[in-house]
Amino acid sequence: MADESFSPAYEFGPFRVETAPHRLLRAGEPVALTPKAFEVLLVLLERRGRVVEKDELMQALWPDSVVEEANLTVNVSALRKALGEGRGDHPYIATVPGRGYKFAADVREAGGAPAELLVARKTSGRLIIEEVEETNEPPAAAFRLRGQQLFGRLRRHPRIVVISFVAPLAVVLAAFFYFHRAPALTERDTILLADFENRTGDAVFDGTLKQALAVQLEQSPFLNIFPDERARETMKLMKRAPDERVTGSVAREICQRQNLKAFLAGSIASLGRDYVLTLEAVNAQSGEIIAREQRDAEGREQVLRALGRAATRMRERLGESLRSIEKFDAPIEQATTASLDALKAYALGVEQHRQGKYLEAIPFYKRAIELDADFALACSSLSGAYSNTFQTEQEIACAEKAYQLRNRVSEREKLNITGRYYLSATGEVDKAIETFEVWKRLYPRSYTPVNNLAFEYLTVGQYEKAVAEAREAIRLDPAPSQAYANLGRALLRLNRFDEAEQVLQRATAQTPGSSAMHADLFTLAFLRGDAAAMQQQLDWRKGRPSEYAAFEEQAEVAALQGRLKQAREFLLRAQELEQRRGLNEVVAISRALAALRQAMAGQCEQVARETAEALSVERNLRSLRASARALALCGAGAQSQTLADELARRYPKDTLLNAVWLPVIRANIELERGHPEVALQLLRSVGADEAASDFWVPYLRAQACLRQHKPGEAMTELQKILDHRGYDPLSPFYPRAYLELARATALAGDTARSRQSYEAFLSLWKDADPDLGLLREAKKEYEKMRSDSVR
Repeated sequence: MADESFSPAYEFGPFRVETAPHRLLRAGEPVALTPKAFEVLLVLLERRGRVVEKDELMQALWPDSVVEEANLTVNVSALRKALGEGRGDHPYIATVPGRGYKFAADVREAGGAPAELLVARKTSGRLIIEEVEETNEPPAAAFRLRGQQLFGRLRRHPRIVVISFVAPLAVVLAAFFYFHRAPALTERDTILLADFENRTGDAVFDGTLKQALAVQLEQSPFLNIFPDERARETMKLMKRAPDERVTGSVAREICQRQNLKAFLAGSIASLGRDYVLTLEAVNAQSGEIIAREQRDAEGREQVLRALGRAATRMRERLGESLRSIEKFDAPIEQATTASLDALKAYALGVEQHRQGKYLEAIPFYKRAIELDADFALACSSLSGAYSNTFQTEQEIACAEKAYQLRNRVSEREKLNITGRYYLSATGEVDKAIETFEVWKRLYPRSYTPVNNLAFEYLTVGQYEKAVAEAREAIRLDPAPSQAYANLGRALLRLNRFDEAEQVLQRATAQTPGSSAMHADLFTLAFLRGDAAAMQQQLDWRKGRPSEYAAFEEQAEVAALQGRLKQAREFLLRAQELEQRRGLNEVVAISRALAALRQAMAGQCEQVARETAEALSVERNLRSLRASARALALCGAGAQSQTLADELARRYPKDTLLNAVWLPVIRANIELERGHPEVALQLLRSVGADEAASDFWVPYLRAQACLRQHKPGEAMTELQKILDHRGYDPLSPFYPRAYLELARATALAGDTARSRQSYEAFLSLWKDADPDLGLLREAKKEYEKMRSDSVR
């Protein structure tokens, strides 16, 4: 082998650079390169690890000449072309705006051969360098094999002199430690995302790039991203505003307070029409850079793609396996959107959504979809916002669209979209739970699937499971309000009122903007009889987009107490606000529920007209379901059956509709037709989902048993309502259960208990409208009992 074997050589990626002769090889094959472009490459390689200023580079290339900077640009461009770099993708030669260039890839130094071991033997007075044979074995096995080859040759040539022994040994050791180096992060570590430093002056990048980077990194099962909500909570402890920018110094302090190993900082700078994106993973304790990645974007439209490639490479540098990256690496413009403006709108919507401001989030999500009709993630998020504001049909439409686009997104978001589809579009709660369980297994440190499971178990009335999942979600991430809302509501359903209030008070202190939590606090204040606390929750809504809900809540309390006229006034005010906001679906639901409360109080005169008015506004799942029940209670069996048939046709897969509500509606129809035994048979099919029926199943069973003259069985069913008030704390069935229990115990001959139950009902309805037929009947029955007991 010629003496040129001893000349320096560099390796990076598939390339090898031999300094003598000047050769650039790719996978062993020569690559054409001009002499001056080769000199550019050598200077950058020799000074790798730092920025080479343009002046320094030009001085090295043209030491005795004065040339234009354009000559440097031309040669850098030729070099990039030879290295296979495309537009916006510069893994080797990174541009540092306003300064110069930097060699960005990992470089290995070698002598005559890059990875082979060199030995020397003396032949005819000459020193001959020998290369150990190449192997296709994996790295660890290859090094063992090469070691065996080396020592085998040593045994065959006892007079071998190892030339430059230290250098080859250094190559071996460097390679060994490269393949056995400890990863920058482990699966036990958590990393914080700092805000991007936007040096472009273009506001579209503010918040947008961080949102895109979060989506890109969250698809990794290896990385654990510290939640933004927890970062904001930590900033409060640092005496900083929670909406303050998380700069590098702020991020480092957050990490130190939370015992996080590292944070990831990003920056974007402009260079004419081009952009340079930089990601740096920083050790939070020492401040040292753990890993760095830089990409150029040739034009605004290439920024997201460049960011995605930088994020993928950063995942590898931080220790994630290539197998994991290959499996979970949807391109960023596919996982989100290729439109920066759409992503900006989406990020603003997410910020509102996280604070529980669902109505405020909707316009941002809609704008994002207007800018990119195929933005699957925005469609799914919009579906969730519609769900939280009871806009059922729009919730379904958005969930269906997102599901059609699910193959465009990352694996993590695909699970999210699929779960939302089953929950919102088809109503298949069992499939939604299965989907979230898969998500939970794939991403065991992720808060979202666990919190979604808590919500699903609440939906089907499995409240103990809901408590367990909500507590686990809080353990994984104690900052977001949704898990506390789910936990508080589950505890409320289990009659654990004090615990529920403590949880909800803590959650509203963290996230005061959540409308749902204020609704539950209003309910708890009512159960305690705390009028001041009730008013406090009502006052909170004044002037907010959800102000209409305050009147809905007051209407529920008024109907529960038999004050139906006042309840109607509250509902009219609520509907006025709903109409102003264009919430037609909510108006329809509100009117249908008003009719249902009338029916539950025995006021059936206007029910047919009111249900017709409600359905003329919007025929959706909730308005149809409430109208069908109201008509069934009032004996309008044919009309109720027509609506039930429509529900079955339009929502054939909905779990709760088919398992609970259709049997309830049909049982009520049969009951009013004088067929209590048929009603009981229909109600038996409800089974374990009874808790999700809002007291309808035990109430109708009690009615059927009374008509069969089985007071003991009726008493058992009615006691379920009284013992589990938390299932539906504002249900008009709660006071009515006392009235029906009074009648059942009277039929059973238990006069004392019957009197107590009448008195309990009359106490709850002490302020009721005096002309209510049900109230007059109860008073008449109670007075007759009292007079009979005197005789």
